[in-house]
Amino acid sequence: MPISVLKFGGTSLSEAYKRDAAVRNVKRELDQHHQVISVVSAMGRLGDPYSTDTLLSLTDPDCLPFHQQSLLLSCGELISAAVFSSALHREGIKSEILTGKQAGIKTDKTYNADICSVDTSVLIETLKHAEVIIVPGFQGEDDKGRISTLGRGGSDTSACAIAASLKASSCKLYTDVAGIMSGDPRIVDHASVVKRLHYDEAFHVAHQGAKIIHPKAVEWARKGNVPVWTGDLSGEGGTWIGSEAHSESIHSVTAVEDLVQISVQAQDCDYIFKILAEKGISIDLISIQPVEVKFTIQSEDFQDLNNTLKQHQVYFKFRKNVSKIALIGSSIAGRPGVASAIVTLLTENKISIWQTADSHMTFWILLDSDKSFIAQQLLHQFFINHELVTIQE
Repeated sequence: MPISVLKFGGTSLSEAYKRDAAVRNVKRELDQHHQVISVVSAMGRLGDPYSTDTLLSLTDPDCLPFHQQSLLLSCGELISAAVFSSALHREGIKSEILTGKQAGIKTDKTYNADICSVDTSVLIETLKHAEVIIVPGFQGEDDKGRISTLGRGGSDTSACAIAASLKASSCKLYTDVAGIMSGDPRIVDHASVVKRLHYDEAFHVAHQGAKIIHPKAVEWARKGNVPVWTGDLSGEGGTWIGSEAHSESIHSVTAVEDLVQISVQAQDCDYIFKILAEKGISIDLISIQPVEVKFTIQSEDFQDLNNTLKQHQVYFKFRKNVSKIALIGSSIAGRPGVASAIVTLLTENKISIWQTADSHMTFWILLDSDKSFIAQQLLHQFFINHELVTIQE
């Protein structure tokens, strides 16, 4: 019998009428003679009593060992699982709850962990007598047998890892938005749901600023070749992610804000990269030239980098308050006219470009953060809405 994995985000379970909608989605799968595994997140967001952020705010994280933080943070999903199980039983649907550990999710460490493997034996045995298995997301078991927790987006990753390991027919991620959008609807006009993405395209969208799905979840889905759908509780529309690419050459405009651009002499780059690796500072948008090397870091890491490089008397330049805009689409690199159109569009609107880069599916532009919204609007209008519109400040 086919297996469907359904993940319900925290906002999808935060109120009774939303839980009723989630139950209807489970029923739909059962009516299609699918076995169902439901992965659930902690209910609500910061301020709500059982959300992960609320639980974390009850303690001083600096005074709590990582394995005890994970124990605390796992509680929100456990509560959510019990509440959702109650909703299913009320509708006559027999469900069983397996913790992340019981579900066989093995991780590499205790806190902000990655999933290493999923032992599906207990899941398969439990499906023999339960209509639905509920698994609290965001959690697993470390190598010492302790409860471990994943990073942000951990429930997405839990769901896709389980789906891939069980060779499920699909994995559906229910959120409070209609799907992966062509741009941020708070910024761009006429943002639309992207109906279909290749795994690689979805990974780029997730990695470049979109918050709808976590890149690690996409990696697991691709590993198991499991089709993934994401959308809202209506179950309509949404975005399918799989082995088929989107038909448009450019389908998404995303942004990563609050960055700092660093410029160093090429002769110092090996030494600097070693320092960055030792301090765990992630770098991005690397541009290597014979004389100079440029890259970006998160602004929260700048003070640490600044102090370290000054201490070692390494000369560098920096530019604060920059944003990385990404245009994402299949085979974008090398397409005639794309780079020229981007440069013309932005320079005509007095937007300075500090750095660019491209890959097979992405073209990046680094610019001042106060121009980010305008740039996203212009690029979305030109490449996705196909409007020859200039925004006047």
